[in-house]
Amino acid sequence: MGSIGLGILIVFVVIVTLMFFAGVMLDFIRPSVLQVQLLGIQFTLFGILILFAFDGATGYGVTIGIIGLLTGIFGSFRDTADVTNSSGG
Repeated sequence: MGSIGLGILIVFVVIVTLMFFAGVMLDFIRPSVLQVQLLGIQFTLFGILILFAFDGATGYGVTIGIIGLLTGIFGSFRDTADVTNSSGG
């Protein structure tokens, strides 16, 4: 029963990540480089939490962790000229 819940959780994380990347690519949202990196860190830490919290859920935790690492890497190599400062001016 636990693996069904973790499978649904993996699908949910993948859907949210794909929606995020689609929003960035289609210019619906314009997060800063730091915000994208922080999202990647949150996914990675969530994967580590699942890895340590559930016995036999190594694949689920590693999958979410890799999604987080790829998101953080995407944020690191984004062009900072695209991001506009909306905090004044």
